[in-house]
Amino acid sequence: MCGIAGLFALAREQAVDPELAVRMADHLAHRGPDGAGLRAGPGYALSHRRLAIVDRSGGSQPMGTPDQRLWVTYNGEIYNFVDLRAELEAKGFVFRTASDTEVLLHGYRAWGTGLASRLRGMFAFALVDTERHELYAARDRLGKKPFHWTEHRGVFAFASEVKALHVLGIDRRLRPDAIAQFLALRYVPDPATVFAAVHKLPPAHWCLVQGGKVLRQRYWRLQFAPDNEPQSVHEQRVLDRLDEAVRIRLMGEVPLAPFLSGGIDSYAVVDSMTRTLGRPVTACTIGFPGGLDERPAARESAAACGALLHEEILQPASLLDLDWFAETFDEPFSDSSAVPTYHVSALARRHVTVALSGDGGDEAFGGYRRYLFDVREHRVRPWLPRAMWRVLGACCPKADWLPRWLRGRRTVQNLAAEPAVAYARSVSAHLPEEVFAVLLRDHHGPAGDPHAPLLAAYAAADAKAPLHRAVATDLETWLPGDLLVKADRASMAVALEVRAPFLDHVLLEESARIPAQWHFAGGRTKAFLRTALRGRLLPAALRRKKQGFSVPLREWCRGPVGDAVLAVLGERRLREWIDPATVQQLLLRHRAGIGDHSEMLWTVLVLARFLQRWAA
Repeated sequence: MCGIAGLFALAREQAVDPELAVRMADHLAHRGPDGAGLRAGPGYALSHRRLAIVDRSGGSQPMGTPDQRLWVTYNGEIYNFVDLRAELEAKGFVFRTASDTEVLLHGYRAWGTGLASRLRGMFAFALVDTERHELYAARDRLGKKPFHWTEHRGVFAFASEVKALHVLGIDRRLRPDAIAQFLALRYVPDPATVFAAVHKLPPAHWCLVQGGKVLRQRYWRLQFAPDNEPQSVHEQRVLDRLDEAVRIRLMGEVPLAPFLSGGIDSYAVVDSMTRTLGRPVTACTIGFPGGLDERPAARESAAACGALLHEEILQPASLLDLDWFAETFDEPFSDSSAVPTYHVSALARRHVTVALSGDGGDEAFGGYRRYLFDVREHRVRPWLPRAMWRVLGACCPKADWLPRWLRGRRTVQNLAAEPAVAYARSVSAHLPEEVFAVLLRDHHGPAGDPHAPLLAAYAAADAKAPLHRAVATDLETWLPGDLLVKADRASMAVALEVRAPFLDHVLLEESARIPAQWHFAGGRTKAFLRTALRGRLLPAALRRKKQGFSVPLREWCRGPVGDAVLAVLGERRLREWIDPATVQQLLLRHRAGIGDHSEMLWTVLVLARFLQRWAA
């Protein structure tokens, strides 16, 4: 895993400053502490920071072809590079290294812009054809690796993280719609960023900078096509694909270890990894004092696999140590599980360079309760006319002191809404009305609908089953915007590479052939996967309810985290966006036990820290 950055003049005759590219890469040194590289020529400069994992002695970047026509800077891992290399060698291409990077160079000559669709792995790269003065860039199918870009003074500039682009002196004006989306979702969805001048290359897209223009094209979308094969056949296929996904992610010349929580996804990865290697592995877990501690469950799973488990306890003070948080997340990002992800990454980095995670199991196999609730709402919605559901929704008590799944008013309001609106309300941290209660009125018009990206993604999904439409929406928004940003930034902050077997696109394509109703058999989430794993995992683990990798935020906001929120409410930059009186009232209600407002309080605190560190 690495950090990439570069400059490419839209007009060949325009000069670029190689020193700027070096400084951009310097801001990504945490992603690649093992080496730095630069390649510059007429109208371009590519820079690289390396975390050496594959071909540690011969894989330095930027890397070029022998004739020096093509140059690439690349972040990620190509798990099928050995097969691609053999295919290219059969075509006559000669390789000089054992690195997966070289496959990109020869692959582009062989397949052109079709290169990205041939790759199996996680990647973001930019490749320059010096003869044609073209830049080709691509990002992996799910968005595991980041790619940010901007046009600045006639130059196409890109980097793994936004912070590197600030070296150019780009416009730091913030987008009101992005701020509102952040308040609603806890992240800013692709392809926008919070900065008006900066964009993300979306997952499963490549772009070609040619003739002064930026052409962008999608090369993959998950197709949901359930078949009529027996369940036992699907179960075996999924297990085979999971084992394959784990096996190919063991490549490299450095030690590896998995993360292990109390859930079945990470347990399944540890089990598969143990079977593949034929020996016990070392795993890492994080716990909390109090009721959210998953360490006892993780110990049971580790013992069943014979794994050595490294543990660490996270205290409330860790949530308040936000210097690393604001530095690491150079866009507003308030998923509080980033905190334990960072600390478990730091724990793992003390022992290994690469970690395997269970990320993606919920998306692939119906693991979120919101999926189950959404399917049930689809069944119930036709029972009454929409106008009747609206009347019932207005009559239901708000009951915001109850857990979300017990709030009858929200459920009935969802039944009165279009399916896309209902799912957007279910997946969001905060509803639009909650966002506009906190956001200053001057920004309401420019902000638009905070759920707009979710609604667009739901409308674009062509799946028939409600579950599959919800998953398709998450693959466009939640997964690349929240889950994978968290995994990438929190791990790269400590120079740890994280690989996610459940997000292997071949395994995902296999899961898309499973009839949707199997995932909720017996009224349980992830029912199909639990059944498929019954011969591998402990019965107690398969029965265990999903807990999530989260911190006890509700409790902590009554104490020191709440104090931290109060301390930032007077800051000038925050008051340009947020109504401090409303936030203070939310804190008072939270501490009095009237509702759980911890998510909004934490979101405001994160926004304040972001504005303090990164706003103009």
